Amino acid sequence: MIEDSLSPFKAISMLDVLAFLVPFIVAVSIDLFTHKKGQKITMGNALKWSLIWVACAAAFAGYVWWSFENNPRTEKFGDMWRTLDGSGAVSLYATGYILEKALALDNLFAFYLIFKSFGLTSEKNQHFQHRILYWGILGAIVFRMFFLGLGAFMANASPYVLIGFALVVLWTVFKMWQSAGHTVEIDYTNHWSVRFMRKLTPTNPSIESGHFFSHGVTPLFLCLFCIEMCDVVFAFDSMPVIVAVVRDPYLMITSSLWAAAGLRSLYFLLVAAQSRLWALDKAIMILLIFVALKLIGSAFGYHLDPAISVSVVAFILTAGVIMSLAVPDPKELNDA
Repeated sequence: MIEDSLSPFKAISMLDVLAFLVPFIVAVSIDLFTHKKGQKITMGNALKWSLIWVACAAAFAGYVWWSFENNPRTEKFGDMWRTLDGSGAVSLYATGYILEKALALDNLFAFYLIFKSFGLTSEKNQHFQHRILYWGILGAIVFRMFFLGLGAFMANASPYVLIGFALVVLWTVFKMWQSAGHTVEIDYTNHWSVRFMRKLTPTNPSIESGHFFSHGVTPLFLCLFCIEMCDVVFAFDSMPVIVAVVRDPYLMITSSLWAAAGLRSLYFLLVAAQSRLWALDKAIMILLIFVALKLIGSAFGYHLDPAISVSVVAFILTAGVIMSLAVPDPKELNDA
């Protein structure tokens, strides 16, 4: 059983590791250096860097095609065997990337509420968001590597683990459905993670220094810590979804990390567009139900072609965006 769980990891070559790590680290370093001053992020800057990160992910898809086309992988997933060639691998990689971006939307809106609770959405404090977001997203990258690796190992240990993953996904849908239409804002300054940190170390209520530590931990560090703890939950919730569709650990981790690296820029775009994308949550709930059904089917030996999976994912999300732009938000019509 352990041998079967490790077999997909053994198929990853050192060239595969370096082909991902080198450009990824270079791209993250350039982004960090470019924005090291922590100035306010404009919409133009956010859009430019969002497109740059998409281009980086698309360029890496070229390596994925070349690697799997020249060395097709026959891998065992539970009781199933699958051979991945270049086109199949790229389809799975693209699906993982799109799913990670889609699932990140609610997470990024939660980050906005956290910033708002800490008073970092005001004009004079807004520039602090960039620094906190970048360190937070670097932490998110680490969490995703851990949870996706663990998820791939568990899924390949037994196909019936997928049923447990399906239940987690359906529970996520239930929580989204319960919160739909409600705008209750949580006071994250009283979040359990913040209370925990305050018990461990002295705190300084001032953010004037602009540092995480200044005569104790500042609200900037408490905000970062709160975001990191929330992202642990987000990473765990998204893990079954990515595992359900992609399954190959190399494709899961690389697609998820390329998507996560561009979340800082995506955040600033979403904050500006959040009032226009009212139907996107509904589309994501439908998408998660599809993923849960796919998980259950995979547990019993039924699986979709990668091209079909990526087509379904793209269609559902595109429909959500089009509906948001074409139809007024029913909640706003009722309020009027």
